[in-house]
Amino acid sequence: MRLLICDDHALLVEALSLALTAKGHVVAATASNPDDAVEAAREHQPDACLLDLHFPQANGISAIGRIHGVSIHTKVVILSGSTSRTVVADAIAQGAHGFIGKSEPIAALMAALEIAQQGRVAVDPTVLRDALRPRSDRDDPLWGLKFFTAREWEALRCIVDGLTTKQMASHLGVQISTARTHAGNILAKLGVNSRLQVAALMGAHATNETWPLPLRPRPLSTT
Repeated sequence: MRLLICDDHALLVEALSLALTAKGHVVAATASNPDDAVEAAREHQPDACLLDLHFPQANGISAIGRIHGVSIHTKVVILSGSTSRTVVADAIAQGAHGFIGKSEPIAALMAALEIAQQGRVAVDPTVLRDALRPRSDRDDPLWGLKFFTAREWEALRCIVDGLTTKQMASHLGVQISTARTHAGNILAKLGVNSRLQVAALMGAHATNETWPLPLRPRPLSTT
């Protein structure tokens, strides 16, 4: 895997570079601030970017969308000393594919990179559920929908319509493994354990207005 590492602590960058290179990865570039990371992503088109959260003059989360804008296939994994629910939720909402603490061992970081590269959300399930639960006193069981990508909305429509994984893959024009990945991300973001629970949750709480316009259910004919 070709990697970009962005952190303003030179010793940490060097240590990560050595450890990841020893595991067979290629560190294509390093950067000490988000602006340089965006330019490095544009030039090197890495498979993944390890991005620090805090910088003296910037916030790493603000660079996630910009990195995707110049290198669409780069998966961004946030490195942070904090895993507060607000920070994790904001990172995922901006398009991060992973979030891992700086104190985690290199094996955990390697696993997060592999998961992110597969298109799945590389966040500890307990942390993810806590991050995506409603922030207000009024319970909103569909809070996780705000973190859906356009493709996940399409996959959700397939699940609610009762399509099998094979039918979903055909409908979306993707491989079966990719359809499974979309379904897994949907379950994780909604905090449920099965597609039946997804369908039940949407049936109980969603309205036509819940869905993006192109995917709204058609009204029943009265003629």
